[in-house]
Amino acid sequence: MKSTSSLQSRLKVLHQTGVQQLSQEQLVSALNTFQQMLAIAQETESLEYHVEALHKIGIIHYSLKHYTGSIHCLKQIIKLAPAESKSVRVAKAYNDIARVYCATKQYSEALRYSAQALEIFIKIPNINGVGMTLNYLGEIYNHLGLFEEALQSCHKALVIFQDINDTVKEKNLKNSIYEAAALHNIGLAEYHLARPRQALAFFNQALEIRQKLCSSCPAKNQNKFPENPIKIYSETAQTLGQIGIVYFSMNNDQTAIEFYQKAIKIYQQNNQQEELAKLMNYIGLACYKQNHISQSLWYHLKAWELFEKIQDPQQKDNYLPHILSVYQRFNLADDGVKLYQRVQQLFHLMETEVS
Repeated sequence: MKSTSSLQSRLKVLHQTGVQQLSQEQLVSALNTFQQMLAIAQETESLEYHVEALHKIGIIHYSLKHYTGSIHCLKQIIKLAPAESKSVRVAKAYNDIARVYCATKQYSEALRYSAQALEIFIKIPNINGVGMTLNYLGEIYNHLGLFEEALQSCHKALVIFQDINDTVKEKNLKNSIYEAAALHNIGLAEYHLARPRQALAFFNQALEIRQKLCSSCPAKNQNKFPENPIKIYSETAQTLGQIGIVYFSMNNDQTAIEFYQKAIKIYQQNNQQEELAKLMNYIGLACYKQNHISQSLWYHLKAWELFEKIQDPQQKDNYLPHILSVYQRFNLADDGVKLYQRVQQLFHLMETEVS
């Protein structure tokens, strides 16, 4: 049997290895590493490493879309904490659980858990945590269609992040990330409230910050950066795409296409197939409005090709009816029906295999 000191050393090595694997997007390897760490932490009753392993495993499961496993791990963190505990770790666990519920479109549950996180951050107090949670609550409000509430929450978060950035000698990169997220969420709320010019103003502010962050991303030693560079580039593409959507709503189709194409370049580099499919579809709509029929059909079919590769059953209810309407638009209704039926069979087969 190994000594306690050697097991503690092993825990430290496993933690360092897992963090390094995460920084390199080696999710499966990192999952295996943190599971080993969890087993040793349980054996040695090392609470700190136990909680850390659970948190990392929960986050990895979330990234892999293993949502049940993610929630199971994150809720264990809350159970391990003393009843009176009001730690940052527990508050973060509440927020992370909310994020999982948001991903599964259980927005009321997400709202409930994030509200508990906010309560803890206020009591600690932890101003960064308060700002992060207010912004995330705004994101959830946007999903729920409560856009005025989203504006109020995100504006409060924005004040916090801008105040922090104004009081530090050097620009705090992590707070800049949060500031950009708040600006983006405000832009979304303004857009849904039919105020496109206000939406553009906030999206452009978010874009400016995110592009600066992209230029700050190191080519090497990524673990020294406060956030994964791939995530920062992806968020930049997200804002570019949203700006395109706003211009499309203002009937400025060519400008919309230009922003969509800028976002597409980033998604291609990151190999984000689902986001690529959505933007290809948006360009198809814009081309159709411009009466560029052949281009429109090409982009719609390209979107479908990408979507078919993703093979995500969660998307079928939203996407397949649209594919059928595209075929009808181009007088290809018979082909569209056949395609729709074929893909429905494919999804049924996939779901049978999964269950």
